[in-house]
Amino acid sequence: MITTMDILCLHFYDYKSAFTGSEGNMRYRIYKAEHEKEDGEKEALLSVTVWKGPYAFDHTKEEKIVKEFPFTEEGQKEAVNWLNDEYTILG
Repeated sequence: MITTMDILCLHFYDYKSAFTGSEGNMRYRIYKAEHEKEDGEKEALLSVTVWKGPYAFDHTKEEKIVKEFPFTEEGQKEAVNWLNDEYTILG
């Protein structure tokens, strides 16, 4: 089971680094994405991608699933819950 401690604190993602991990046969990648809203302001999101292993992100041609969450502690918890749900499918 993946926990919020497993995917590091939000501050890690402020440095534009992606975090990769795995649980069973599921692989995942998380990074901070920024999108421009209609009013011109930028919105920070936690972008999470999952795929079936065994290969790394750059070496996987199979389908990847991407979902974005608010860049907040609550969004981080939602991301972890989603990762655990996806694990039941891909794991």
